[in-house]
Amino acid sequence: MELQSLHTHSHFCDGQGAMEDYLQAALRHGLTAYGPSSHSPVPWSNNYSMALADIPRYVAEARRLRDAYQGQIEVYLGLELDFRPDLYPFYQQHLFPHGFDYFIGSVHLVGELNGQPWSFEGRLSSFIQVIAERYSGDARSLLTDYYALVRQTVAWPEVGILGHLDRIRVHNAGEAFFSEEASWYVDLVEDVLDAVQQSGKLVELNTAGWRKTNPGPNPSPWIVRRCAERGIPMCLTPDAHRAEQIAFQYAAGLDLLRAAGHRYVTLLQDGQWTPTPLNP
Repeated sequence: MELQSLHTHSHFCDGQGAMEDYLQAALRHGLTAYGPSSHSPVPWSNNYSMALADIPRYVAEARRLRDAYQGQIEVYLGLELDFRPDLYPFYQQHLFPHGFDYFIGSVHLVGELNGQPWSFEGRLSSFIQVIAERYSGDARSLLTDYYALVRQTVAWPEVGILGHLDRIRVHNAGEAFFSEEASWYVDLVEDVLDAVQQSGKLVELNTAGWRKTNPGPNPSPWIVRRCAERGIPMCLTPDAHRAEQIAFQYAAGLDLLRAAGHRYVTLLQDGQWTPTPLNP
């Protein structure tokens, strides 16, 4: 069956290697489309996102590859938007006018720590510190803030794909901070799925979670099943940061989609999101 890789990073942000390295890896894996989706520029200094000054070169390189490999593989121009409510005017001014084919909307940041935007995906010690100091030891309050941001991400009209919906699980190995079976946690996720279902947008099955310290896909299998039950379409992505990750754990991802009750995986074809049957 046809498969694509639309959540990828490169040397333009915190990935390794050139876009063309990823594209050639996609060809070797028999993928039908490749999309660069670097972390979007943001108006503060950091070590993971693309520089705003690099946007023209980024766009030009993707379009060069599209033309150079025409007839071999489709190349789409994407970007992973780092969601914060206050960033919309910045994106609207500096990013949206460049003719991107799609945007992934992802929450990596919840509030601030020491006067800087705080990424919950950083060190475990930082995660513990924020829960202790900002949330008085109550992880539930952090989760509530996180999922409120995820739900707001869905409302941005430019966002077509909701990225790694439950990535907040990254430090929760052994349910160290919360149980996914807790009714309050299930309710937070279901509220997000309500918003996604109403919007008609995609949820990605992000296989990079299998590389994390709390290994497993994002979202968790039970959320993948709930997406199937609600008729929420999903796409399969590797969140590749190296070319060899271009189809990371795709076989496991396809098995999970089928086991959860999905009959289709959504592909970007000729610029349109298209449900494609999940063959046995």
